[in-house]
Amino acid sequence: MKKSLTFLLFLVLLCAVGSAPACAEFSPPETPAPARMHVPPAVTPEPPPILNRIRDPKCLDSVRFHLDVKLLDIWFPDIMNADEAILLYDGEVWLIDCGDEKNGVRGAELLKKLGVTKIDKLFVSHPHHDHINGLAVTDETASVEQLLVCFPPDSTESMIKAMDYAETAGITVKEYEDGDVFAMGDGRVTLKFFCNDDPALDMNNNSAVTLLQHGTRRMLFCADMERPGQAVLTSRVSPEALQADILKYPHHGKSGLMDEFLQAVSPSVAVITNTSVRWGGMEYLSWRMIPYYYTVWYTATANYLHLYTDGSVWVIEYVPVDSVRPRS
Repeated sequence: MKKSLTFLLFLVLLCAVGSAPACAEFSPPETPAPARMHVPPAVTPEPPPILNRIRDPKCLDSVRFHLDVKLLDIWFPDIMNADEAILLYDGEVWLIDCGDEKNGVRGAELLKKLGVTKIDKLFVSHPHHDHINGLAVTDETASVEQLLVCFPPDSTESMIKAMDYAETAGITVKEYEDGDVFAMGDGRVTLKFFCNDDPALDMNNNSAVTLLQHGTRRMLFCADMERPGQAVLTSRVSPEALQADILKYPHHGKSGLMDEFLQAVSPSVAVITNTSVRWGGMEYLSWRMIPYYYTVWYTATANYLHLYTDGSVWVIEYVPVDSVRPRS
């Protein structure tokens, strides 16, 4: 009996010790909160080298160009079976060819829409009428500072006419040669020229091929060089030197390419200075499964073919004639 009372007193004293509630139930230690799982930020996938808004109008929805990056713009007037390309970069305007009289007027209309009043350099790939006869109307719209040629001044009647006009208008005439490189604006955009000089070739096949490069993106302008000229060019120039994302198809798409030349260039897209005539070049590209786009495309209204790049990505689109604005 005495031992039972002693044990009961011990329990009472034990429950009264400290500030804990009398006879509190035992609680296991609190389980620590799990560590926050590390979720890496979503990685925006690298866009492909060419964003084709013609095929996919929404392809730009998830792509943004940095505000401090300078864009190179390439515009093609609604020319028909003539050549003219307008290049704008870092405050400068360069032209590759200027069409004939009729197509030069169309080029002049686009220059006005773009707010161009001066052309720093106009390169002529070869002195055929559909590449050089638009000089006067071009200069009357936007004064040409330099005319750059790679054929003798008396090589054709069109060339003689252009030289006479340049002298009267005070346009500086300079020559460029095979391998010459010209840097545009801050120097990040370059044009390199490949000029055949083979007496066995006609003027089309000796016409200058122009490699345009901005960053890692490249475009090859082939003027009117067909298979004989392509064979000579690939025999003396490495395939790496000719590789390009976009090919300005030669001679308005009139004939197919030499296979070795196509393999060297390896374009993803071709541009054809044509209306919609389906010549041999279009059949060839279709067979090779290379998409191509005409410089003239009519829906309800005419559309200009427009390319631009930040040096990493190309964008290809058609722009309605009435929607063209100078780039701010």
